[in-house]
Amino acid sequence: MADSFWDIDHVLAEQQKIPCFVALDVPGYGFLDGNSSENLCKNTRIELPFWMVTPLIAAEQVELEYPHCFARRALDDVATSAVSVNLNGLCPFFFLFGVKFVNLIEDANLGNVLADAFSQRIAEIMQYSQSGRSYSKFISTLDDTEKQRILQQDSEVGQWTLLWRQDPNSASTSTSAH
Repeated sequence: MADSFWDIDHVLAEQQKIPCFVALDVPGYGFLDGNSSENLCKNTRIELPFWMVTPLIAAEQVELEYPHCFARRALDDVATSAVSVNLNGLCPFFFLFGVKFVNLIEDANLGNVLADAFSQRIAEIMQYSQSGRSYSKFISTLDDTEKQRILQQDSEVGQWTLLWRQDPNSASTSTSAH
């Protein structure tokens, strides 16, 4: 957790809203409901950022629902054909937020869907990146994790490949130095 404290991707992923129900009356917090009343009443449905929900779940002060990006319909679409789903449209930090959410609720099924989807999408990303085809439309469907991590690594592999093609001896010397 200490490593991710200053990581902007983690900060943004933890801003994702989670619908939840308040387990007890909370005086003075009616503003969370968008309500002008002073109190937040028991069983009121509110949406709070992930970072705020985490300690409230531990204290059993809220009961949560799955956020839109992990709702049954969205997960069915992802499980059916992960490659064709616009994950960026569901949640820009789909995988990073998914890992955090799975750890919060301990849902093995959601974890399996995320792992399978990530594997399927990595294969597709690698095909696009190696084919030379235009993939700007495909890139718009990738979540932030895929864009920043996977495409960046692929770019580095491409640079090493180019270097190796120009001079195989210098590329192998450079890589063995790392």
